[in-house]
Amino acid sequence: MDPALAILRSSAARMLWGAALGAVTWPVDLVFSVASLLRGPTPFGPVRSLVAWHRRRTVRFLGWADDGVVLTSPRAARYLAARAVVGFVGTLVLGLLAYGMFAVVAGLASWMFDVRLTVDEAFQGDGLSTAGLLGMIPVGAILLYLDLMGLIGVALLDRSAAARWLAPSRSERLAAQVESLTVSRADLLAALDAERGRIERDLHDGVQQRAVALGLLVNRARRAVGASSGSLLLEQAAREAELLVTDLRDVAWRVRPTTLDTHGLAPVLAELVSRAEPPTVLEWESPERLPADVETAIYYVVSEALTNVAKHSGATKAKVRIHVGRAAASVGRARRDPDTDNVRVTITDNGTGGALPHPGHGLAGLTSRVATAGGTLTVDSPPGGPTKIEVTLPCE
Repeated sequence: MDPALAILRSSAARMLWGAALGAVTWPVDLVFSVASLLRGPTPFGPVRSLVAWHRRRTVRFLGWADDGVVLTSPRAARYLAARAVVGFVGTLVLGLLAYGMFAVVAGLASWMFDVRLTVDEAFQGDGLSTAGLLGMIPVGAILLYLDLMGLIGVALLDRSAAARWLAPSRSERLAAQVESLTVSRADLLAALDAERGRIERDLHDGVQQRAVALGLLVNRARRAVGASSGSLLLEQAAREAELLVTDLRDVAWRVRPTTLDTHGLAPVLAELVSRAEPPTVLEWESPERLPADVETAIYYVVSEALTNVAKHSGATKAKVRIHVGRAAASVGRARRDPDTDNVRVTITDNGTGGALPHPGHGLAGLTSRVATAGGTLTVDSPPGGPTKIEVTLPCE
């Protein structure tokens, strides 16, 4: 809503009261503004109380929407300095209004009771005549209108000062939005991983068990039939049932292996490497349990990278190396504690190279997943190879 409309829709009494309250505090605002400059980054108690009172006043009487930005000493000093100027102007406007009201009372007293409360030369001599009183009415109405417009202007300035210094800046709003989006993306990724785990459990405990039961029944039927024409068909059915169970196990493994939660990353990577084509070597000097989100991210990075090696690289060998150590520099967008552990994952192959994280492809998805976890992913894959994918993740 436009600030002027918000103030105009408020009652005149509320507007006048809000402007008057803001006007009488300008000396205190000025003193506390100077005091805030002499403090550290956090304002002391009286300054916080004064600014909080101004916030409530502008919200209640001037229709300002308070976003509750964190108050610092520089922000408080600038706001109170602006408030002192606005309050001084408000004092002048209220002084003119008070003088005008006194002039009305003096004029009426002079006209009705011949009382000498002189505020102008027109009241000298025999007092104010009826013609003179009627002539002053339009002039007084115009002056009253201008004074009320002055009050509206003071209220707008008061509201603008609060919006400028007590509301988050554009950069602060953008930073809050980025943080919110990062958290939302992380929550979405966690929900996706949880859903993958549920699908894996359903496959393992439901469909896979039924496939195993089907294979057992087919084998029993084949043994019961003995050597007959139907025995060959049952034998083929038994082989298909075995292949079905194997495929279900592979699908469940690719969705999300259950052992990742129960036994950790090391046995899962060992199993993943043993199944990989081309032959892959895993190097991890001291396997240890890592945070669950880190283990999940590493599993999907290695799984997707080895899948890309098998499909596109034409490599004859690959290597996966895991190293956990101290972070020497910032990771991701935020600078981290130099003493924080991080985990570095390196996947290399001797393929033809040329791998790039194109939008919509596997490497681009891995880059987003790693960034969500606060890490970085780099791809070094010149034409002709070799290809090296390096991932660094914070391990807090």
